[in-house]
Amino acid sequence: MIPKNLKTFINQVQLETEKGTLAWSQADSLAFFCDHKNHTLHITPFYDDDRGYSTYYFRIVTNGKSSQFSVRDDEEDDFSTMRHLYEAVIISANNVVNDISNFFD
Repeated sequence: MIPKNLKTFINQVQLETEKGTLAWSQADSLAFFCDHKNHTLHITPFYDDDRGYSTYYFRIVTNGKSSQFSVRDDEEDDFSTMRHLYEAVIISANNVVNDISNFFD
């Protein structure tokens, strides 16, 4: 579940990511991070084959303090929010907007 006091923050992160204000980089095949001011944000999806559910892990690191939360797919509204954020992060990290800018030329 997205902690109540971070819901507005997560929505703003998604908005700023989509606007291009926040730039994300790929950490490995599925994990991404964003360095901004004295903060680092991390987002990673995980699928548990044994239990059959998906989870997004989100971590905020500020001045050496790490705060993490997770959202499972049985938490529909929060999971949808995290899925949309993750998809925006992928677009940012891969610079897809520039890649497709001449697609129809």
